[in-house]
Formats: sequence, structure tokens, C-alpha cells
Amino acid sequence: MRNITRPAILLTAALAATVAAIVWAQREPGPGDLKVSAVRGSVHLLEASPAGNVGASAGPDGVFIIDDQFEPMAPAIVEAAGKLSKQPIRYVLNTHWHRDHTGGNAALGRQGYVIVAHDNVRERLSRDSFNSFFNRTIPASPGEALPVITFSENMTFHFNGDTIRVVHIPNAHTDGDAVFFFEKANVLHAGDVFVRYGFPFIDLSSGGSVAGMIAGCERIMEIADADTLIIPGHGEVARERDVATFRDMLITARDRVQALKQQGMSDDAIVAAKPLADLEPAWGKGFINAERFVRVLAAGG
Repeated sequence: MRNITRPAILLTAALAATVAAIVWAQREPGPGDLKVSAVRGSVHLLEASPAGNVGASAGPDGVFIIDDQFEPMAPAIVEAAGKLSKQPIRYVLNTHWHRDHTGGNAALGRQGYVIVAHDNVRERLSRDSFNSFFNRTIPASPGEALPVITFSENMTFHFNGDTIRVVHIPNAHTDGDAVFFFEKANVLHAGDVFVRYGFPFIDLSSGGSVAGMIAGCERIMEIADADTLIIPGHGEVARERDVATFRDMLITARDRVQALKQQGMSDDAIVAAKPLADLEPAWGKGFINAERFVRVLAAGG
């Protein structure tokens, strides 16, 4: 039910700074990789694996973009927007701060497009950030990549004949996650609060937590209904039932690891016990395998 109130590996400097996709990616996508498909109403999906899914509302008011992948993809995104609408790009929204979703910010910001995101996205992009999972420091983004409009909780856009509700999801994938719900089209962009590559990356160094991700999935399910089309941060378009399946896996994984922690087992012992072995065939296909996910959960995820 709806309730809105509540070819080798290329390691460029930008890609080396990427948090999640750097381990998963086999290469940085190029402009020719961009695939554009209609979702519903004014909403389109722009894909270039392994970067994050880009949502775009196109119509008489212009183009409203959600996420912008890596910087090399920015020209292709602008070109695609020009084919979807004769009007210009008006807003560029970020679902969170990771560079496979915000890498195009600098290029788009230099062109004068208005970048919008949660307060914590601007904060994290504006300074160097150390990521403990990858043992790496991600350098600050240039000024033109920073959001110029930020929000603390929720905001609303009235655009292309639709009402777009932006909802902050606290401490889920990161501390700056937001989901975007197009009321008329009944389409929701979930960012990396919901992904379809398997066990998710929960960025503990950026305020993420499994409890927050579970709560975020439940919030998505409150907003959505059975007919809602849900764009995940990565992967194919989904439905509410897919979010429920993902949420249930998170609860099962968390509860198993917590039970072993409560027995006083060390993190290494918990990993050796293989508490997620039966889940790995279905969920361990991405860059986060069962061992990595267990370690995140054991570390307080």
C-alpha cells in the first residue's frame, strides 16, 4: 500500500575512487554502452553496467535525471536526454554519494545543471573519505560536482505532469540515501537501498547499516503497491514482491550472524561457520560473496 508520509580492467583515478563498483566492475563503461528504455509514463531507464541505474523523467518541462554514473558517461546521458525531450535537463538528483552514481556530477555541474541531493551527500563528496571495507581513501570531488540544493528529510517536485516525492532513507546503504517516487507513473527509483546483484554492499564507513537497509526496504514497500515498477540501484526493473524477497534475505542473514555473535564467537569463527552457505548460490553472485557479507554483518552492519 502507498504511504508517502512516512579490453582489461581500467583503473583511472576516478574509478579507483569508486567505492562499491571498483571491485565488481570489469571495466568502466563507455558512452556506447548506454541503453535507454521506457519504464512507464514520463520515466525512462538509462543503463550501463556496472554503473548505477539512471532514471530520467522527460517531457514538456524538460528532463529530470536521477544519478549520473561515471564521468565518461556524462556526454551519453546528455545526448540521451536530448533525444527524450526537446527541452533541457533541469535537475540532476543523486540517490547517494558513491561515484558509480555521482561520477558525472562534475561534468554536468560544469554545464550548469542543478544538482540536488541529501545533505550528507554534499558533505561526503566535499571531503576525503576513508572506506574501511576497501581500505582506501576516496578523494573529495571538485566543487562543480557538489549538490547546490540539499535536503534533510523529504522534498517534492512537480514536473512533467507528475508529482515526485523524494524520501530520505536513514543509515541504509549509506547515511545519505534517498528514494524517488513518481506518483502518477507509479514508478520508484530505489537507489542502492535495493539492488539486484546479490548480497548488497552496506557502506559502514558512510553510516550504512543492515537495520537501516531493512527499514529502507520496508519504507519502499509502504510507498509502493503491487503495480509499482521499482528501479533498483543496479539490476533489472522489479516489483514490490522482489523488494520483499530482498528484505527477507537481509533479516535472515542478520539474525543468523547476530545469534553467533551473542554466543561470543569471533568474527573469524563466524565466517568459518558459514551461516549463509545456503543463501550463497542465489545471493553470492555479485562482488559481495557470503564471507564478505558475513564480515560486514559481524562488524556491526
